[in-house]
Amino acid sequence: MSNRTLTVNDQLYDYLLAHSVREPDVLMALRQETAQHPMAQMQIAPEQGSLWPCWCN
Repeated sequence: MSNRTLTVNDQLYDYLLAHSVREPDVLMALRQETAQHPMAQMQIAPEQGSLWPCWCN
């Protein structure tokens, strides 16, 4: 995925996503589908998306 906010290798990034980002299956599927869109460069990274509930409360 090219919209990473962290500069780490793929193995470490996959570990980070698996253990720190709590994303419901429906949101994960939506994010993956959106990544295929031509305007996907505007999409935020999963680790950024996990902060939104903190900001919205």
